[in-house]
Amino acid sequence: MVKRTKKSTNKQQLDHRIRHRIIMGLGTIVLAALLGLVFSLIVLPKINNDMRLHRINQIYSSIKLPANIYSETDNIFGDKRPYDYDKSRSMSSAKTFVVAKTVTDTFDVMDKAIKAAGYTPFEEAYPGSVSKEYHYKTSKGEYIRLNVDSKLRLDTFQDAYWMTGKLPDGYEKIDPNSGPSIVTLKVNLDDNNE
Repeated sequence: MVKRTKKSTNKQQLDHRIRHRIIMGLGTIVLAALLGLVFSLIVLPKINNDMRLHRINQIYSSIKLPANIYSETDNIFGDKRPYDYDKSRSMSSAKTFVVAKTVTDTFDVMDKAIKAAGYTPFEEAYPGSVSKEYHYKTSKGEYIRLNVDSKLRLDTFQDAYWMTGKLPDGYEKIDPNSGPSIVTLKVNLDDNNE
C-alpha cells in the first residue's frame, strides 16, 4: 500500500485548481465569442433592418394619398435585398393602389403630395411615354419612384397577352389617360438603379 503524503495531496489540489481555472477561463472565452457572434450576426442586422423599415414607413406616411384608393397592396421591407443577377442593385419597397381618376389627374395629385412632403423631383424616366414615371429624392439621398398607368389599358394588355401571347385587337385605341389609374409608389434607401 502506498502511503499518501500531505505534499502530494497539496500538489494534486494545486494542479486541480489550475486545470479548473484554465477550463473556466476557456469556457468564458468561448461563451463570450458565441455571444459576440450572435450579437453581430443576428442582433445588429435586426436593429439595422428595423431602422431601415422605420425610415421607409416614415417616407410613405409623409406622402398624403388621395381620399379614395382601392385594391391596395404593400410589399414593404427593411432588409436590403440585392437582385440575384446584379448584387449592386437592390429591390425597392412598393405600395400599389388604384385611384378613380384619369392618369393625368392621378399623377398631378400624387406629384403634389410627394413635393408637399418635401421630396424633390430629379428625373422623368420615360418622357413622352403613355405611362408616367417620375423619380424623387429625399434630403437624405433616398429615392422615391412614382409610376401611374391606366388600369383599363394595362389590364386589357395583360389579359390578352397572357392568354394569347399577342396584343388584343383595338388595344391601341384605348386612351392611355383613361381611368381608373394604377399607382405604384416605390421607396429605396440605397439607390435608384432598379
